[in-house]
Amino acid sequence: MLLTKLKFVFVIFAILFVGSVNGASEPIEFKVIALFKNAVMIEHDGKQKLLRNGQSYRQQIKLVSADSHAAIFLIDGKEVTLGLHQSKMGNILSDGIPAEKKSVRIPRDRTGMYRTVGFINGIQVNFLVDTGASQVAMNETTAAKVGLQYRLLGQRARVSTASGQSSAWAMKLKRVNVGGVELKQVDALVIQGAGPNEVLLGMSFLRHLKMQDDGDLLMLTKKY
Repeated sequence: MLLTKLKFVFVIFAILFVGSVNGASEPIEFKVIALFKNAVMIEHDGKQKLLRNGQSYRQQIKLVSADSHAAIFLIDGKEVTLGLHQSKMGNILSDGIPAEKKSVRIPRDRTGMYRTVGFINGIQVNFLVDTGASQVAMNETTAAKVGLQYRLLGQRARVSTASGQSSAWAMKLKRVNVGGVELKQVDALVIQGAGPNEVLLGMSFLRHLKMQDDGDLLMLTKKY
């Protein structure tokens, strides 16, 4: 089978309702069931379809790019990003960011961690949910990608990491969006060097949410 020739990365459950180009036909409901490098497996009407970068499904849906974290589709002329955090897609803003909502569900991955795709100041990043981190934390490479002027605007600080004491810059993020749950003016740390590899979604974001963990699925809900 084709799946055996590709390295399976993870399964996500993302449902997207797509209208036709002229809006006359019934919406297409499809589910993303697996992500690969440069390919994605979708399911529609009980049938699976592997799309590679540049391939289309029923004209309305075209895969732009895919990796182990997310897939970018072109749907009726608009780019839509589906990542691990998206169990259901409805409203999508024009820049690809999920429209704001009150809750998000994040499945546990194969390593036993909760990882998801999100946005910092409108830029897509990879998050690792970490209740042991006091703040949202990232390395300098990610900070540069997001466009943070942390050396100019941040306050110098010292932090404890798995490798020991490190230098950091404390600052506020204008917007943090995870699966459509968005908070503004979120405290964050930019840690000097290459670690952490992923952005730690720490308590400066999580403390504003109600967390329900059933062992396989983490639900985050806005408290207010």
